[in-house]
Amino acid sequence: MAEYLLPFLLSFGLTALATPVLRDFLLARNIAVPPPRPRDLHARRLPRMGGLAIVASFSVVVGLYLVFAPDSLRFVESTISGIDRNLLGVLLGALILVATGYWDDRYGLSPLVKLGLQVIAALVVVAFGIRIWWITDPLGGPNISIGEWSWVLIPLWLVAMVNVMNWFDGLDGLTSGLSGIAATAIFFLALSPVVDQPATALLAAIVAGAAFGFLPYNWHPSSIILGDTGSMFLGFMVGVFAIISGAKFATAALVLGIPLLDFLWVVTRRLVTGQSLFQADTKHLHHRFLAAGLSPRATVSVLYIVATAFALIALNTQTEGKLAALGALVALMVLLGIVLVVSAKRRVP
Repeated sequence: MAEYLLPFLLSFGLTALATPVLRDFLLARNIAVPPPRPRDLHARRLPRMGGLAIVASFSVVVGLYLVFAPDSLRFVESTISGIDRNLLGVLLGALILVATGYWDDRYGLSPLVKLGLQVIAALVVVAFGIRIWWITDPLGGPNISIGEWSWVLIPLWLVAMVNVMNWFDGLDGLTSGLSGIAATAIFFLALSPVVDQPATALLAAIVAGAAFGFLPYNWHPSSIILGDTGSMFLGFMVGVFAIISGAKFATAALVLGIPLLDFLWVVTRRLVTGQSLFQADTKHLHHRFLAAGLSPRATVSVLYIVATAFALIALNTQTEGKLAALGALVALMVLLGIVLVVSAKRRVP
């Protein structure tokens, strides 16, 4: 366990050092510093490419391990130019999303173009050999074979995770903190005897360090925002971790249960009402918390606590227990929704 502290601290420290430098650079040159939108909580102009600090730190630490300890990032026997084939697919997919996020943060991209590039990034992962070979039967039967259905399921999962974290990035510290919690949960899962994937644990430690290193500058009131550059990268990496750690989707779904359920609720509501799926609004769960009277910090803290609690449940239960926990999470989400809507209505004069 101790050997994973170094990559975590390296990633944390580099991000903590790089973020204020990046912030000041973007502000000085007025790059990706748009005026506040009506739904934004901050009244001042903030740079929106903070995710570049996370990506840069991640890249440096991964690069160091590829140079000095390449076997620590080995998933399969096959390599391309000395880099593990699976890892190269993940890095290329992440690069596509980072470039997409950068362009969108700086110049703007249409939703359909972004969606198409997200699908391409996910397909790259599959093309480089990552598969979901089987999933656990929730009823206790034999494992369910997936095989080449990975070409469909992996893009669906990764695109969903990218957009879940992107859409939920509506409060200071929300996506960066939840991503750090999720990566930490995957780290412990990857080191468990059942999974035993040290390479996955190493990547998760690096991502967790980067996410938490960014958080001090992204905590309310933030001085820099993740932007699509950061939120899509973090969503993609957490989604990949769920796949390469043995298709542990239930674990990821529990840790990120609230943003996932919020995503499904928002999509369903927009389809039913005829609203564009890509039209941002202020009806996400965290907006309901604010309308009910909670402060931004209190709202984010509550969501951190819920995510951490369900992460602990996921790490300490088997499939049946996780399904029960998912059911409890859905019930909690419904109850929260009712309470928050009633509270918000009572606050309206």
